[in-house]
Amino acid sequence: MKFSKSPYILFRDYPEFGYLTDNRNFGYNTASKSCKRVGDRIISKVGGVFYSALTDTPKSLHEISDTLSRIFTDISQSELENDAQEFFIDLAKDDFVLCSKSTNEISSSSWFSYDNCKSYTSDIVENSEETSLFNDKWFAKSRLTRVHLCVSSVCNEKCIHCYYPRNLKGEFMSTDLFLKILEQCQRLNVLNITLSGGEPTLNDNLLFFIQEARKRNFSINVLSNLTSITDTLLHEFQKTPLLSVQTSLYSMDENVHDSITSVKGSHKKTIEAIETLRKFNIPMQINVPIMKQNKNTFRAVLEWAKSLNIEASSDYLLFGCFDGSCKNLQCRLDISEIEDLLSNENPSNPISEATSQLSATSSICPVCYSSLCVSPSGNVYPCEGWQSCILGNLNDVSIAEIWGESKKVKNLRALTINDFPKCLHCNDKDFCSICLIRNVNESENLDCHDINPYFCSIAKVKHQLRSDTEK
Repeated sequence: MKFSKSPYILFRDYPEFGYLTDNRNFGYNTASKSCKRVGDRIISKVGGVFYSALTDTPKSLHEISDTLSRIFTDISQSELENDAQEFFIDLAKDDFVLCSKSTNEISSSSWFSYDNCKSYTSDIVENSEETSLFNDKWFAKSRLTRVHLCVSSVCNEKCIHCYYPRNLKGEFMSTDLFLKILEQCQRLNVLNITLSGGEPTLNDNLLFFIQEARKRNFSINVLSNLTSITDTLLHEFQKTPLLSVQTSLYSMDENVHDSITSVKGSHKKTIEAIETLRKFNIPMQINVPIMKQNKNTFRAVLEWAKSLNIEASSDYLLFGCFDGSCKNLQCRLDISEIEDLLSNENPSNPISEATSQLSATSSICPVCYSSLCVSPSGNVYPCEGWQSCILGNLNDVSIAEIWGESKKVKNLRALTINDFPKCLHCNDKDFCSICLIRNVNESENLDCHDINPYFCSIAKVKHQLRSDTEK
């Protein structure tokens, strides 16, 4: 009998416990019926040591116990072998490790396949004692689990709604900076690395970035328009089990799509790439931003994706350029258009928008609770699209210092609805979520406290529609 790590499982060793998880909380949402879910598992510190003795190549119990005997010097190898067998068989039952009588590799289709239209069975018990223990430990404090890297501010499309000011596009992240970030993320037990832009495939080092992140057992997200994808990159995607891709497709009408990207032929390239990724069983999500140009055609994208068993979502909540210019918002839907959109929403393909009910003491925004973003030059900022708020530069300060010591970070974490008096007593607050980026990018002074009236109006519309439905 031989055991090895599962290529579909993340493992992190914390001071008090070990943590095993699948990629469902860190990869992009993909076709829900196509991906196996095994959940989380908290293991003891000793269990973490045992798990660390595994490799990507299947090893016999004798080989594993031989490794462990160098650590547990006061325990006999036979006892270690028996304990290891019991421990790994238990984990193998839930697919956290691979157990085999040979060196055969696990098939990727057993974890993810677009052709699988029958839901995987799951024995995850969400309210178990173990899950409760995990939640107590995990949510005891802010924990950095995601780092979003803009590896290229250069882009080969000129999307009319893009929040990235065009005059600032022109940088690529270097390999030295990328490796420096990965090393720091390893020390901090970060779980997910997102590679975006601009257009990340324009960075000649993207292949190297993915390979290095895979070696270190990171979940990897790639956010790309897919128009410059190469066969080499596609095969690398296919070799990376913890990788998922997100792309934007604006319409099934190529003229509408190309009018949004401002690049003739971009629709055809993106469609072909999506079909190729599906053929290779690369986990993928399609995003459909809704604006004036595609408000009458975006639903066809959702239907097309559904016919291919590809996860797709739509969203009308565009926000302004991070320099405060708002030059990209001429295409944004008017309030009357949003009201019409929501009034005619298709229940089978709902329009995505997160809302939250805020208490007086709860944090109003998840920024700096689990994620940070980094620009190609090393500037660290709180959230994608909020590059006007520089928390530090990684050429001068570490991620750990920014995360644990930055006054800006601590102030952002401390914000509650009490810091937004206008929202505290608003009748529509249950139909809204305060988004600091939406505030700051449309504020004259780039102040996140300036409540954006456009989104207040949307909350009012949603509240009224709910009231009309309940009458």
